Amino acid sequence: MSKVNDSMSKKEKHPIKAQASVKSSATKNANASTLFDTLNTWFEKHDKKVFYTLLFLSTLFSFILFDAKVSDGGDDSSYIERAWSLLMEGKFPYFQGPGYPIFLSLVVKLFGLNVIALKMFSVVCQFGFVWFTYKAFVKRIPYTVLVALIAFISLNSYMQYYSSQTFTETFFLFIQALCFYIVFKIIDSIKKDQSLLDDLKANYSKWLLFGFLFVLLSISKSVAIVGIVAVLVYFALNKNYKQVLLAIVAFVAIRLTYQFITTAMYGASTSDQFEMILRKELYKPELGYEDFGGMIDRFFNNFNLYMSLHIYRIMNLRREAYELTSIIPQFAFITALVMGVFTFLSYKKNKFVFFSSIYLIMLCGGIFFGIQAQNMQDRLIIIAMPMIFLLFFYGIYELIKRYSLLQTIFILFAGGMLLYTVKVSVVDKSKITAFKKNLSGDIYYGYTPDWENFLKMSKYCSDSLPDSAKVLSRKPSMSFLYGNGKKFVGQFVTTSTDADTVLMGWKKENIQYVILGNLRMNPKKNNGRVINTIHRMIGPVYQKYKNKIRLVKSIGTKEKCELYEIVY
Repeated sequence: MSKVNDSMSKKEKHPIKAQASVKSSATKNANASTLFDTLNTWFEKHDKKVFYTLLFLSTLFSFILFDAKVSDGGDDSSYIERAWSLLMEGKFPYFQGPGYPIFLSLVVKLFGLNVIALKMFSVVCQFGFVWFTYKAFVKRIPYTVLVALIAFISLNSYMQYYSSQTFTETFFLFIQALCFYIVFKIIDSIKKDQSLLDDLKANYSKWLLFGFLFVLLSISKSVAIVGIVAVLVYFALNKNYKQVLLAIVAFVAIRLTYQFITTAMYGASTSDQFEMILRKELYKPELGYEDFGGMIDRFFNNFNLYMSLHIYRIMNLRREAYELTSIIPQFAFITALVMGVFTFLSYKKNKFVFFSSIYLIMLCGGIFFGIQAQNMQDRLIIIAMPMIFLLFFYGIYELIKRYSLLQTIFILFAGGMLLYTVKVSVVDKSKITAFKKNLSGDIYYGYTPDWENFLKMSKYCSDSLPDSAKVLSRKPSMSFLYGNGKKFVGQFVTTSTDADTVLMGWKKENIQYVILGNLRMNPKKNNGRVINTIHRMIGPVYQKYKNKIRLVKSIGTKEKCELYEIVY
């Protein structure tokens, strides 16, 4: 009995403690959400001011980081050449996606082959990308997450790099943001009890724009065909079957219209993108095609590279310089697992983030399967970074929004990460100097001597050789751009080291001159190692037939560039 009384007396004391505990818990829970709530309230109240400030900073950073040089990779100058060919020769740019060259041809029409004007188009696309990313997500995700997303895409040095390049990435990001904007508008308009016909009548303009934008996206990068698949998967998972049908009809109708018009005006496509995806090496078709096992290996090689290394480099969470040993497969797996958890969270909490997650999964799948594993460029994952950052930030936001201490720690970490991003973005003042020099007319300023000599030789060929002269170049699109629009013949791989075979091949293509540059293997260091594709071909010819190789011009002393005439 005494035990019972003791027990009861003990229990009688607990209600007060329990009540205090409840109050304490309630107070704790209230405080736990205070920081995010305060930030959300403040950002919502000052929404426009915050956004326009970030938009201004994005544009400012585009100019601070503006690079007036064309990269030595060649792809960016190739887009310009294709735009010029479309405008001047009526040759449709089927290869590597015609979307960007079509719009770039309008800039060429207005300004000619003016590198700075062509690059300014990317600055405009960066502005549009930031603007429509904000328009797509405002009032659809927490304001703290929205501001973090806009700050990241506005100030990140990797993303800003492409805002002054003639690569397709910034243009693609702009069109992608427009696609998200129209998809979210359609999601908002869905009414379960509305018939298919009523839906079409009420939203036909949205569906027409949807079809146009997703076709434009799919012809801007071949891999982007998965974008329409992401839309269909999202609608199917949400049992929006009418929208699945309307999305298919809108996309197919516009795509078929596009193909009919381009075929009628320019002829059938001369580029088989799917065939190129299946190649073991993009520029060596003689090596054959990947089998099923090869494609699986390619997927995981790319998966490990991008998921454990490049996405963290872009977020400034891993060093910019890296080696192959920097790839950590286990880290890639953990990253994918975390993204999977965050995708599930978004499925439960936010349909707009959930759509972004599905799109991200499809896009990464397309990149990992569609890109040869030797192509290790971080620019290939740049187009997925807005969704990656959104997913990470939103997932962490949802997981810790009830824990005050974790919120504080995370905000401090995110703030530090943003400050470091800004520091990385503005630290290189050499670009401002180069930009001023380039604007003043010194178009070669900023290039290393090997490239300066090569580009000057390209201009010499344009100025001094007959227009009809066929000149072989290791970087034909760069020669084209700095050779005032003169067409050069490209030699991308060593086809033979036998003198007679080389001469026979060149004679078949009517090659009259060969540019022999000494372009560095390591762009940052002159260690004597050069890109020797043409050296390995012309060397045996010179050794066997000295009278068939005649030096015409030499430019530079160190890392000189030479022009040879081929005498058949």
